[in-house]
Amino acid sequence: MGQEREGWRYGSLEEVAARFWDRNIKVISFDVFDTLLMRPVEREEDFFELLDKGFGQMSSAQISFRKLRMEAEAALRRRIIRKEIGKEDVCLHEIYQVLAEEMGIPLEVSNAMEELEYETEWKLCRARKSGVTLFQEALSTGKPIILISDMYLSAGQIGKMLEKNGFYGMEAVFVSSEMGKRKSTGHLFDAAAKWMGVAPEAIFHIGDNQEADCRMAEKRGFQAAWLPKALDVYDSCGCAHQVEKICADLTDWEAAKRSVGIGNMRALAAAKYFDDPFRIFEKKSDYNGDPYFVGYGALGMELLSLVRWLADNICRDRVRKMLFLARDGYLPMKAYELYQSFRSGLPPAGYLHVSRLAVLPAMAKAPEDFYDLPVDISYQTPRKLLRLLAFCTRDGAAERLLGERQAEGLSDEPFSKESYGQFVTDFIRGGYDAKKHRQAVARISEYLRNNGAASVTEESALFDMGYSGRIAAAIHHATGLSPCVYYFHADSREHFRYEKRAGMKIRTFFDFSPYMESSLREYSYLEPSASCVSYTEDLKPIYDAGPSKGYEKTVLAMQQGALDFVRDYMEAFAEYEQEAGFRCHEGAMPFEAFLRHCSLYDRRMYQNVLMDDELWGGRRNIDLLELMETRLRKMPEYARIGVK
Repeated sequence: MGQEREGWRYGSLEEVAARFWDRNIKVISFDVFDTLLMRPVEREEDFFELLDKGFGQMSSAQISFRKLRMEAEAALRRRIIRKEIGKEDVCLHEIYQVLAEEMGIPLEVSNAMEELEYETEWKLCRARKSGVTLFQEALSTGKPIILISDMYLSAGQIGKMLEKNGFYGMEAVFVSSEMGKRKSTGHLFDAAAKWMGVAPEAIFHIGDNQEADCRMAEKRGFQAAWLPKALDVYDSCGCAHQVEKICADLTDWEAAKRSVGIGNMRALAAAKYFDDPFRIFEKKSDYNGDPYFVGYGALGMELLSLVRWLADNICRDRVRKMLFLARDGYLPMKAYELYQSFRSGLPPAGYLHVSRLAVLPAMAKAPEDFYDLPVDISYQTPRKLLRLLAFCTRDGAAERLLGERQAEGLSDEPFSKESYGQFVTDFIRGGYDAKKHRQAVARISEYLRNNGAASVTEESALFDMGYSGRIAAAIHHATGLSPCVYYFHADSREHFRYEKRAGMKIRTFFDFSPYMESSLREYSYLEPSASCVSYTEDLKPIYDAGPSKGYEKTVLAMQQGALDFVRDYMEAFAEYEQEAGFRCHEGAMPFEAFLRHCSLYDRRMYQNVLMDDELWGGRRNIDLLELMETRLRKMPEYARIGVK
């Protein structure tokens, strides 16, 4: 697009629009589909797949309607090649006549399917914003505007779709199905110029197809401009190309892209970001260093896949209330509420303010559990650990235990395995208060059972990112209930033990542990707010100081992009869930590839972004960029191809 022009290459919408004002231009012409109107599908055959539900309601045939529809049109086009039909294109009604008269489809079914195809076209088509911009500029010149399209729909049908999307004021619509001539042969351009009564060089045509709209238009004397198709720009910029690396020898990404659902997701992402095909895009990036685009083009696909998987399991498990655990469950809850508005029958959602720190008293059923607290001892010190265990520490015991170590200069020194074990032993013998511990667990139980909209019941299910099952087991210990548990993924060992001990069933979206650091994934999913650390006597959550500076800007943009994607996808395809099928793990691949293989340019969006992990990590300011790069350095060399 920035290269030497072939006559029809331009560098911006403004450059194209400026040509409208050339006094030598008497008529302005537009292509229709992918120029003024778009439908959010990658391939035409994917659109036909969406009609299969209607066909299944009318016919007992098992064949995909897509195959029938494509064969009927192909049969007609073969006749054109053999000169059996004295024109260059066919119309929609002729295609359905072949279905009825030659392929055995009952006439009433054929007629109904013809009507359904147009209704679906009308429903899915939406304006391309850059096309609107150019069209409005063309209108302002006062020059005649015409439309020239190779399409089997009629001019009347196309006109209604254009009106629905705000296009008015066209002088004429030239459609191959009615004129019997095509742009691809040049004959439709000739007919349009003749009908308008102007020389071909006085007509300026804009379209997305290099061959038909540009090279052929110039051959027939027209002036032309190329408005590249959004998905072509998306692919040429290499967006999400890192998916091929993560899928190199396990998941066939090329096969995944052929599924209707994945194709639709790609088309949506492309249309969102490259509606204006001339936008500036950094070649060394996958997502232009733009957290919103990461959200819309990668995280959104994973989020939609996760919520769809979750909804299917909820229905199967007959869950009556879906509880999302703070803060990791925040974005999935927001997406679930969106999804719920399009899919009836799903239970209400609640937001349960818990954290490992808040339910730590319930994680430890007995004093010996302190030897296995969810902490990284290399970041913990005696002083920090005593703050965590304040809920069950005898009055005055903390000062005594610290005093003993302070004398040795060890009160603020990180533990070793040996010193941690010895400290826990000393704490149990001289600092543990069983009564205070029981009172802390009772308060947690009261909150979990009686907090209103998010109260835990036997018919509830819990969602959390994962991983060991400790929080779910703590909820079981505090309430005596064993709700269904849904995780993004679980760890490789501990969750089996907690699942068995608590009598829970843990279902996982990923039935394996992804390589990339869980904190990086959590950052994108969790609520950018303070974390609950305990509860008041009247069952109100008590929060910590909140996230560190620099946290919110990136994650809010990423989350907004992801939620916009879920909304846009469901608005377009909610009624075609089965027809627009995809495998959930494949929908997650773009974001997982981003976490694992994103370019240095894209990684910069994590610069100066800090997270807290006071319980496990014993620290409040974890640099995400440093965390990501540390993990990447540990990646095996064979898996680091393309990572810089």
